[in-house]
Amino acid sequence: MKRFALVVAACLVSLLASARQNHMTRVDITSQPERASVFVDGKSYGLTPVTLFDLEPGRHRVKYRMNGYEESDSYILVEDGRPLQHSCTLEPEKGILLVKSEPSGCEITLDGVAMGLTPRLITTIDARSVHKMTLQKTGYKAATFDVKFNGRTPLVRDETLMLDSGVLKIISEPSGAEVTVNGVVRGNTPILVSDVPKGRATVKFRLAGFKDEIISDLMVGAGDHQTVSRVLEGLPGTLSLTSVPEGARFYVNGEYRGRSPLVLSGLQPGDYEVRAENEGFGSETRIVKVMNGATPRMEFRMSNVMGRLEVKSSPSGAQVYFDGRLIGTTSTDDPDAEFSDKLMIENVLEGEHVLVVKKDGYAEQTRHPKIKSNKTSKANVRLRRIFKPDIEIVTDTGVYQGILVSNTPDYILVEVKLGIQRSFPRADIRKVRFLGGKTGNVE
Repeated sequence: MKRFALVVAACLVSLLASARQNHMTRVDITSQPERASVFVDGKSYGLTPVTLFDLEPGRHRVKYRMNGYEESDSYILVEDGRPLQHSCTLEPEKGILLVKSEPSGCEITLDGVAMGLTPRLITTIDARSVHKMTLQKTGYKAATFDVKFNGRTPLVRDETLMLDSGVLKIISEPSGAEVTVNGVVRGNTPILVSDVPKGRATVKFRLAGFKDEIISDLMVGAGDHQTVSRVLEGLPGTLSLTSVPEGARFYVNGEYRGRSPLVLSGLQPGDYEVRAENEGFGSETRIVKVMNGATPRMEFRMSNVMGRLEVKSSPSGAQVYFDGRLIGTTSTDDPDAEFSDKLMIENVLEGEHVLVVKKDGYAEQTRHPKIKSNKTSKANVRLRRIFKPDIEIVTDTGVYQGILVSNTPDYILVEVKLGIQRSFPRADIRKVRFLGGKTGNVE
């Protein structure tokens, strides 16, 4: 019985193996170039091209390796019973090259192709080949050499170029001048120019405010060290003066030079005292520095020292005098208003002034307002009435003086004391006389 069971098991295994053999999938793997090592799911399958029959259906990882080429890694999907072809083009392995030079800034040419300036890291070179590299820079002899890689091992080339030029130490008084050598700007003084080609050279100095200086036919030999020096000649300066408002008088170092806008040319470098004056405005003084060839522009915004005075009176109809000059008479259209409308006095100089307000029948008022620049001061003047009789009335009972208030056919109304009025019937009046030169008719 036991022997029978073993026979049955062996038959089942044979049948399963036969069934599996009948459903094997063919996988063809190739590469460009050929003879790359193939690894599927980490197992080596030899060199391309290879044909595989033992891959189970599903996703598998395929790696390609070959000396001189970058390793390739990809995935394939095997389906039961369906043949599969998978190919890979290998990329050449790239070398790592660091190029340095003395001096720096040399032009790099690799196999005739420009690669930039030193120092430079290059990572795009085919590591399998030998390459020709050239370094060159104006004023130096070009250097040419071979570049050969050992796989991915980084390679460093540090080359020193031989001088094929002279060295110029260039200075100027004052310093900071822009220096041009043979038409190329090289920097500002003081400067050391170490790559001047041998032969004739031209050096030009340029500095704002100074005349340009040119040295031509300077002879330079390979390996020469020369010092080139120049004292620059300064240009006169110009001063531009303006004011707001225009028309201010300008004094330079105490001397009157004209009204704004004003341009003063031919000035020697140095400090100048500039004073601006204008009627109704405060004077202003500044110190301005004039440099060689410079044109400083200076604007004076004058401070207005004029103010305003607003005058109101109670009652209206009063005459307003300011610093002895009659300005006008206050008024109002509102008979019930306590004060008159404002009377404006414009363009008043800063400081203390005299204000006088007068009206017949009222005591004169004097004020001393203080005016501030760009400010409006106010003066509300309340006049005090004075009792000054202008009419005399004679009756049987006596003689009365006062201020005429009204005159009607039946009576005359007179203010006999401040705030006290009395009505005189015409039948009781014997005589009427106006006082102080006043005239009228009370008949």
